Amino acid sequence: RASIEDEEGRPDAQTRRVMKAVILIGGLDILRPLTLSLPQPLIEFCNKTLLMHQLEALKAAGVNDVVLCVHEKTLPKSWNQVVARYETELAIRIQCSIETTSLGTAGPLKLAEKLVTNDGSSEEPFFVLNGDVLCSFPLRDMIHVHMKHKGIGTLMTVRVDQPSNYGVVVGDDPSGKIEHFVNRPETFVSNLINAGLYIFNPSIFSRFPPAGEKASMNAVLPQFVLDEELYHFESKGYWVKMTDVRTFLSAVGPQLEMMSLLHSNALAPKSGPTLPANTQLVGNVLIDPSAVIGEDCKIGPDVVIGPNCVLGDGVRMESTTLFSGVMVDGHAVVQDSVVGWKTHIGSWSWITSSVLAEDVNVKLGTLVNGATVLPHKELVTSVRQPQIII
Repeated sequence: RASIEDEEGRPDAQTRRVMKAVILIGGLDILRPLTLSLPQPLIEFCNKTLLMHQLEALKAAGVNDVVLCVHEKTLPKSWNQVVARYETELAIRIQCSIETTSLGTAGPLKLAEKLVTNDGSSEEPFFVLNGDVLCSFPLRDMIHVHMKHKGIGTLMTVRVDQPSNYGVVVGDDPSGKIEHFVNRPETFVSNLINAGLYIFNPSIFSRFPPAGEKASMNAVLPQFVLDEELYHFESKGYWVKMTDVRTFLSAVGPQLEMMSLLHSNALAPKSGPTLPANTQLVGNVLIDPSAVIGEDCKIGPDVVIGPNCVLGDGVRMESTTLFSGVMVDGHAVVQDSVVGWKTHIGSWSWITSSVLAEDVNVKLGTLVNGATVLPHKELVTSVRQPQIII
């Protein structure tokens, strides 16, 4: 249960809520070529799937009932088994609302109305999360704000340097009431944007387009602003929207920094029985316990090494994520790159600013600069200029 406390910090029995949440996954397929092997929610970020990051945050906020809005084309054969495993691990209920055609960001929410409201019997507020967003998830703070202002909805906002690609919010009122909402403005309005996390009351469903119609959340929200029913909560914490593999990689550093502050024991220790004495870790590094690290390596900062990876002697690595089963042979250098499952990087190779998908084989001494390599490819000659290898 997610409980709201009174001003003295005591639980307020009248405002106790059993909260549900909706995660809008839809047909997300923006992390190519990684999503050629797995759907985006099951891509691992810092050794945990993107979906699990969100589910754990919801669980910590007191949510125990989650609806996943997914498009049927994104579902692998193992989807039901994955959902069942997450239900067991987190002790929550997970239901799926399946889209057969693309419905935007508001359309899937309307489609899931009966699951969210228990066929119309529930009037409790619920969370909505965009499936491509990761952040510090200040969900309990959002609950407090929402219960205080009594509006129809509360959206999380953040400040960014380039707001023109987002829904932009003007809301300087101390109460948090949103005064203006402009989707993708052509001129500067504000640097405060819709961050893709919401709390809504079920009454919002009566204001959505009919079920089955495509609708964008940024197109629906302005009407609530005009009716003075929409509020915002500005988050000062870390936030990222996964628009491509570059943003995926740029988010690793902030995520590891947050882990170092909140869960420092999850990061790799600078020394210990699992690391050779002459191997050096620099900055924040996350290493799965099953990985094997060779002698005289220098790893970090902002490196993630997944399960069953093997690094040979003398490897140099920074600002890089290795998915499970990657082999990096001796004296290879890997920088600013994402390396997919079961990929093999030969000795003395140099990989920089590249994305290697599943089962790529980079031969000994190969230079790979700025390449995007699709699954099951073999690189025998160097790639000196950015290009896609298909």
